[in-house]
Amino acid sequence: MDINTGMIAAGLVVGMLVGATGMGAGSLMTPILITVFGIPPTTAVGSDLIYAAITKMFGAARHHQLKNVNTELGLWMGAGSVPAAILGVFTLYEIFPRVGIDVNSVLLNLIGIVLVIVGITVAARTFLTIPKLWSSDNLPTDGPLDTWHKALAVTIGVVFGFILGLTSVGSGVFFGLTLVTLFPLAARRVVGTDLFHAMLVTVAAGLATLVWGTPNFSVVGSILIGSIPGILIGSHFTNRAPERMLRGAIAVVLAASGLKTLDAAPYWYVIGAAVILLVAAVYMAKGVKASKPASSAPAPSPVPAELRQT
Repeated sequence: MDINTGMIAAGLVVGMLVGATGMGAGSLMTPILITVFGIPPTTAVGSDLIYAAITKMFGAARHHQLKNVNTELGLWMGAGSVPAAILGVFTLYEIFPRVGIDVNSVLLNLIGIVLVIVGITVAARTFLTIPKLWSSDNLPTDGPLDTWHKALAVTIGVVFGFILGLTSVGSGVFFGLTLVTLFPLAARRVVGTDLFHAMLVTVAAGLATLVWGTPNFSVVGSILIGSIPGILIGSHFTNRAPERMLRGAIAVVLAASGLKTLDAAPYWYVIGAAVILLVAAVYMAKGVKASKPASSAPAPSPVPAELRQT
């Protein structure tokens, strides 16, 4: 197995970002493998799925020990995402070639579209307050799931699991957003449940890739060597790094990578930059407003004790 020092460095950087921000590695690693190292899209997807499956297992095990996992919700979501991810991998490597589709060309466009959507989603999660769509009066936090939530979990799993199997991109962002907004989870259980479910779906997709796909184990080994210490380093600085700014920068990089992958016209970059500047200005204005004191009037002087008995 040939070890690539450039990929080790890329794994280290991505691992540090994942450890510091909780961002899914697939959203970052797949476009790097394609655009920086020239790996064919089908090989990049297969290699990234194997890499993701290994890393998710360690993260899920740790959160399970800390009792940060809602196992019931993770399993219901996995009931939809696991078979859908396997179908996505099968579609990519077996169905597309049989019907005469240029797999690498189509996959490049799919990855570009998903990257732009992921970039927008990350920006929304970072700078906007997204209200929960469930009511704690109807269903207590971390309480038993009702039939509606179970059906919703399976449906979400099917949709995003298939996207994961096709592109290896966006699973952590999409599933994480739905866990925050649609299900009765305590905040500490969102990350743990997300990792537990991600382990289920990436292991399934990774095994399917071994059967039908074309993973490159030299690539997998290289990025693992860099990313494992990177995740540990990034986790150490979780409470010290400016997380919002890091996430915002990642959102910009993902969206720009998607536009580049799609070979978008230059005016789309201008529009994107204008939107980013507008969102940043609104966010900074809100921060300045929140930091101002509520009133500049002087505080009333205390009443002397001898006058309180009047």
